[in-house]
Parts: sequence; C-alpha cells; structure tokens
Amino acid sequence: MTSTIRNTLLLVLAAITMAGCGAIGAAPQAGEVESGGTLVRAMTAEPAQIDPQGTPSSGLSLVMPYIFDTLVVRDVDNSVHPLLAASWEVSEDGKAVTFELKEGVTFHDGTPLNAEAVVYNFERFKEVGTRSPIYGGVMQIAGVEAVDDLTVRFTFDEPAANFWSTISMPYAGIISPESVKVAEEAGEGHLVGSGPFVLESWQAGQEIVLSRNPDYSWGPPIVDNQGPPHLDALVYKVIPDATTQLAALQAGEVNAIFINQPSHKLSLEEDDSVQLDEALMNDLIYLGYNAQKPPFDEVAVRQALSHAVNKEEIVSLALGGLGQEAFAPLPPGLPGFDTSLKEYELGYDPEKAKTLLEEAGFEQQDDGTWERDGQLLEGLLLTSTRAPNEAIATLLQSQLKAIGVPVEIQQLDSRAVMQATTDGQFDLLLWRYGWNDPDALNIFLSSDRIGRTNRVGYSNPEFDALVGQGAHELDEETRINLYVDAQKIVLEEAAWQPLYNPFNVMAMGEEVQGAETGHMGRLLLNDARVMEEE
Repeated sequence: MTSTIRNTLLLVLAAITMAGCGAIGAAPQAGEVESGGTLVRAMTAEPAQIDPQGTPSSGLSLVMPYIFDTLVVRDVDNSVHPLLAASWEVSEDGKAVTFELKEGVTFHDGTPLNAEAVVYNFERFKEVGTRSPIYGGVMQIAGVEAVDDLTVRFTFDEPAANFWSTISMPYAGIISPESVKVAEEAGEGHLVGSGPFVLESWQAGQEIVLSRNPDYSWGPPIVDNQGPPHLDALVYKVIPDATTQLAALQAGEVNAIFINQPSHKLSLEEDDSVQLDEALMNDLIYLGYNAQKPPFDEVAVRQALSHAVNKEEIVSLALGGLGQEAFAPLPPGLPGFDTSLKEYELGYDPEKAKTLLEEAGFEQQDDGTWERDGQLLEGLLLTSTRAPNEAIATLLQSQLKAIGVPVEIQQLDSRAVMQATTDGQFDLLLWRYGWNDPDALNIFLSSDRIGRTNRVGYSNPEFDALVGQGAHELDEETRINLYVDAQKIVLEEAAWQPLYNPFNVMAMGEEVQGAETGHMGRLLLNDARVMEEE
C-alpha cells in the first residue's frame, strides 16, 4: 500500500499505514469447512432492530460485528487494519482518503460490494443515523465519491482526526443497499451485510441465530482464519437475569457469558470447567448530573455531590475489585488520558461537600437535609437494570444520604433510560460509555449533542471549542493537549463524576477453543470452535 502523508499526519496515522501495508496478500478461498460446532452466548437484552445506522439499543453491539463488516477494524492496541478495504491513500492536506476495496466481496443477499454501495451507506447514514454515536463523525464527511467500481474517496472540508475511529466502529458496518430497498418495499425484513455470519432466525424474547457465511474469504489480518468461520452457528439466548445466565453456563446450556458481578467471578474461579478472560476496558462508568435542571445546573451543587462519592467503596464493595477507580473522563487506554488530571479530581470529602452546599445558599435542617428557598435538595438517580448498577446505585444513595441529600433510585431497561435522558426526566444518572478515540468527549458532552448522545445536557463553549478543534487536529501531541485541557473543564465543572473503569470478564466453557477478546471487549470468533465431548 502507498500512503502520502504530510509530517503532521505521521504520528496519528503511522500505525494505520503500517497495518494497511501488512495486510496485502492472497485471501483464503471459501469452500468446504469442517464443522466447528455451535456457540451459544447469553444476551441480557435483544436489540430493537438490527440496523447499524439506526438508534442504538441493548444487544445491538453484540450482534452487529458478526453480520456487518466495516471498511477497517481495530486491534486491541488500537491500531487500524483493513477489512472491506484492501488499502488506502491519504492526501497531502489530510482532506481526502481514497480506499481500494477488496475484490470478490459479496453481501449475504448475493449482491456485490462496490464503491457505489459504500457511497449509498454513508449517504443513508446522514439521513437516518441522527441518534447514532458516530453521527457527528459521519457528518464531518463532506463527500463520498465512487471513483471506479472498487475505489471510493472520502473528502472533508477540514482534516478529520476522528475519521478512523468513526469508520472502525460497528455502527459503520456496510449494509447491502438492495436489502434496504427490499425491506422498505415489503415493510418488513432484515438488513444484511457481508460479515462472517448470516442472520438465520430471530425469535423475539428468546434467541437470535446466526449461521456461518460459507462464502466469507475477506477476514481481517488480526485473526488467523480469514475465511469462513469454523463455527456452524452463533446463537444468542435472551436471558435477562445475570444469576440465571451463570446457572445456564454451569449447566452447559450456554457456552459464554459476560460477568459483571464479583460473586459470579469468584464462584467460577473455582470451576475447572470454565475459562475466564479478563481485560481492562476503554470504558468509563460515571455519575452524571442533569445540567439543564435546577439546582443541578449549578457547578457548586454538582461539585458538592461529587465530593460525597467514595469511589474506593464502590470498587471494593459493589464491584469486588472488578474495575479500577477512575479520576479522568477518558479511560487509561485512550490518547488524551493523563495522570496529571488526578489533581483536578473532586475526591471523597464529605465536609467539603457540605461547605459547598452552604456556599450555594442551602441551609442544613435538623434532620440533616438541605433546603434553599423552601425547596428540599433531593434527586432521582436513574440507571439501567444492567448489573451491577443496582449495587452501585444503592451505594451512591447511601453516600449522598450521608451528607444529607436523599436520592430515589429508578432502574429501567436501557432503551427506557435513553428516552428518559432525552426527555430530561432525571436528576442524576449512573451510566457507561465505551469508545475507541478521545473524540468520546465530543460525542458525549458537547453542546450540539444535547438530547442525543450528551445525556446530561452539559454545555460549555470553551469545552466545545477544545473538542471541536481536537476532532480536526492531525498533530497528535497538539490533539492530546486539547483533550487534556477539555477534561480539566469537565472535572472542574463536575459535568461527570468519573467512578471507575471496568474489567471485561468473559466466562466460557472449556469446550470453547480459539475465541479471543478483541478491541473494546468484542469476542473474536473467526478462529473459534466448540468441541463436543467424546
């Protein structure tokens, strides 16, 4: 692959360029595949629909990567590698990226992947993807042009440093244009991609079955098997309760579950028939405040509540050590994370919390609560039903009560929480994000994302300017400094109180071989097999 990159692009794109160069070679041919068995994985909640460009919902990110391929894919070290793209070239000014697509790629409906299909996808995204977390990144693309059948060029009004993070996310999976047309004309049906598995059946509330794509021969270089998966099928069983999932794994009814409860991990550590794969995620669990609603629109109030939070207690008691305390809005694995931000943390200090409330004009009552102008300082803490949120929320409730702030906990399914935050029907929010680029700050906290991915309604022009510049800055050192400065504002104004960075723990039966945890905790199954007992 040849790439022309000006000097300021070298640090940002060096790993990308090397990854692209290393991928050139003959792809394995599809053909007869020896049966690798069926892998059954528990799913807490099924997606509302399987459309990468639609509104995100629980379970969608679990299914998408196996049905839809992206142009490029990231490895665990955040390096970028080819998937549907064979190679690419970046213009001198950073305002154009030209991709050569792999030959012979077909969608599950038999139609070919070509440049026109890619153009169609990004044009459709701009029309229907307004609620997607990568919508802002997609909207930075000024134009997409089919240069020839297998060459597609993306152009930008300004260089887009977050372009690679945008197109490597599962939400950027390429859909068959024909499947969209068929589904729209029929008023039903599923969209299809070119991934290693095909959607075979979907029984609502019960299971989603994906079968092997026998024609697959364009897998990424981050896996050994770039041809059809060894697995005959991948089955997602809908099991909402974590304890029931654990029992299903131990009974052999499922082969893999995600663990986020300490007691479950402890019990499985003693089970020789189960293998555990643990890794620190590029995720953050945070306590957010509704910055559009009094009195949480006041910095002093948000700071006070932040000082009431004992993160050490949360990690040790609610998580049993399945995470590490967080002090920054970006996780440690992302560029822009800086240990110097520790000094800006609003650490556990109940007396400081009370002092701040007094300075904000609240008076403490005989029962320990706080009032101002006859209004009690209290709140509704909203979170999802996903474990271990109940344990964390209960601890937060206790910690806030200790400084005299009563809090009611409301747990809803993830879709309901998303709607409630869009409507502003909360005071405090216990939530989680995971991302592959420091542009996460822009996505989840910039003013133009309020009502969408900015769930707390935070707005600060200085912050917006910093993350906006960061999205276009191609010099890595300068870009990192912009995000460090942006995080200082988030911490000083307590837009979020970072709580912890979670460990991803995947539990699999000993019969599962060749499955690996990839980027952002995704389970790579190209090389996996489920071995039957002899």
